[in-house]
Amino acid sequence: MDTQSQQDTKKTTGLGVVDFETWFNVLLQRLFPVWYCVRYVSEMTMESIGDINPKSFLSHRWLSVPSVCKAAADSLEHAGPNWTSCAQLLRKLPRSRTYKRYLSVRYLMAVESSTVDENYPSLIDYAEDHSKDVPNSSAEHFDQLVSAAFPDSNKHYPVCYREWDGRYYLKNEGEPKHLGALLMHCRERSRDINVKVEIDIDYIDQRVLEIIRSRYWLLLMKRDAAYQVAYLIRSAKIPCQLAEFEWRRSDLVFMVLKKSHYRTAQIVEAMVRKHFPHSVIEWGRYLSSHNYPFRNR
Repeated sequence: MDTQSQQDTKKTTGLGVVDFETWFNVLLQRLFPVWYCVRYVSEMTMESIGDINPKSFLSHRWLSVPSVCKAAADSLEHAGPNWTSCAQLLRKLPRSRTYKRYLSVRYLMAVESSTVDENYPSLIDYAEDHSKDVPNSSAEHFDQLVSAAFPDSNKHYPVCYREWDGRYYLKNEGEPKHLGALLMHCRERSRDINVKVEIDIDYIDQRVLEIIRSRYWLLLMKRDAAYQVAYLIRSAKIPCQLAEFEWRRSDLVFMVLKKSHYRTAQIVEAMVRKHFPHSVIEWGRYLSSHNYPFRNR
């Protein structure tokens, strides 16, 4: 047999092996779809999700639970009547209430807006670069900074506190240079001051969350992996729907499954056991474990 014939034979043999493996996998998937899906999600490689709630001196760069719930609910409402109930529950999940209180300025780690585009992890980090030219060393400077950052002593300044991460931020007007300098003075001189605030408390309705957790799995993962797993789950005749996360992380989606379908538990358990929490996050568990209630004093 000449060299060309040998090469052709090897190629044919190799293709035959590949074709047989593909055929065999398709057969297994058709005969045992749930078993095949469990094996697949246990062995597949999933990309890490990364930090879904990064630190920043700008609050709009944080995880927004209301935005997440709205995006997912919008997706599910467009998916048909089978998912309307889940969409309605998601819309009821984020809640807010308002109090007028005194608040220590040292709790403020971020602001709502700034002309600075660098992504500093906190307001203090921002201040070290952008407030260093503002005098802040003496007691007189302290009084001046308080007057500059909070000029109206009778006003309740708008602040927000988020119970899912315990973060406060000021809904500011103008550049926060003086506030940053004030925080630097408080840190370096061990000083503090309480200011009048009207504080919006953003929180999760725990009763609604428990209903969601009792009825649905909302699994957050990378989009490409979600498409692969959703295809296999649907091939097993199990209801499965993908729902959007939020616009800041368009690379992520929710995979939504009903807990009333008994076979889904095997798949979810395999997925979470192998890939949680780096590549798969169960949204209900995440919200339940990230809860820092506001102390109403």
